[in-house]
Amino acid sequence: MSTPHIPVLELSGSPYEIGLAHGSGMKTEIRAFAGTITNVHDVNNPWFNIEHERLSSFAMQNIGFLERFSPDLVQEMRGIADGAGIDFEAVVLLNTFLELEDLRAPGLGGILLPNRLWGCTTFNVSGHDGLEGRPFLGQTYDMERYYRDFLCLLRVKPASGPEMLIVTLAGILGLVGLNSVGICAVINKIVATDARPGVIYPFAMRAVLGSERIGDALGKVIFTSRASGLNYQLASPEAAFCVETSATRYEILPMDGPLAHTNHYVGSTMRRFETPNWLSHGGSMVRKQVADNYLRRERGKLGPEQLKELTRDHTNYPRCICAHGFQDESSEVAFETIFATIMDPTGRNMEFCVGNPCQNSYVRHTLQANASDMAG
Repeated sequence: MSTPHIPVLELSGSPYEIGLAHGSGMKTEIRAFAGTITNVHDVNNPWFNIEHERLSSFAMQNIGFLERFSPDLVQEMRGIADGAGIDFEAVVLLNTFLELEDLRAPGLGGILLPNRLWGCTTFNVSGHDGLEGRPFLGQTYDMERYYRDFLCLLRVKPASGPEMLIVTLAGILGLVGLNSVGICAVINKIVATDARPGVIYPFAMRAVLGSERIGDALGKVIFTSRASGLNYQLASPEAAFCVETSATRYEILPMDGPLAHTNHYVGSTMRRFETPNWLSHGGSMVRKQVADNYLRRERGKLGPEQLKELTRDHTNYPRCICAHGFQDESSEVAFETIFATIMDPTGRNMEFCVGNPCQNSYVRHTLQANASDMAG
């Protein structure tokens, strides 16, 4: 197997200084990302006239919510913009990339993308079910192959709060990650009918990873004026949660064993928020069943190596856990696993694979645990 490399940035200081170093260190990639993102949405929505100004206006309608939620993260975005030499609005647009899924016409959903759209598979293993009594959290992160070119890892050491190891795209505050007190988070996109202006996903993710306690992290997910629907899987050495959200509602799913999630609501109170027909095929249901069955079968033995095998599963190929685009599709439309990760909250480490796990190797990245946490 090959081991593709991506940039790893060490960031520290004030929020603006962290953003400035991010923007400067990834300047080439951020400028390329910002310069091509409109085309990606245009190619994937050929029935609509997708203009940059429309996308930018859609993204900027969230700014008031973001300022109230975290002025520090807004300052970090301003630092990214200055470091990369692009407009602040362009950075806001990049950070709104998943919320742009909600621009599709209500009631049509996946009909517009009948052969293209599928998504991520997440898995949450509590300490009761993991190898040697350890919890694990992970996912395959599936998007258009285009996004893989902008992957990077951020080691963030803020002036206060836990250190963070964040998987992200150039110019974006964070996709998934873990922190030095052992809090980890991954996500699944779900297109909800109540999408609105609000707090966008990278802000919520960074607030989770900036938390000192798992209850505070959970609160950042459920007690926030969210812009759209997502499923959040959270884990720490002490507790784990799977939370389905729309913009206005949430449901904490029961965890009576290891739990997988994909791209449809399963909670009894949340099904009514799923956009009709946004899933144009049954791939999400297949991935969840395959992952849940594997997790139940391997319960008590689930460690990094077993979970790596899960991320390589090809049931329902190419719309599978280890996702592959259809033959001859361009990078702008071919949905693939752009990365996979398995996180160990107790060991504060992340196994990270760039691209498809069936083809590429995992590399381990580790954080130093907080001294106060170790003492406790």
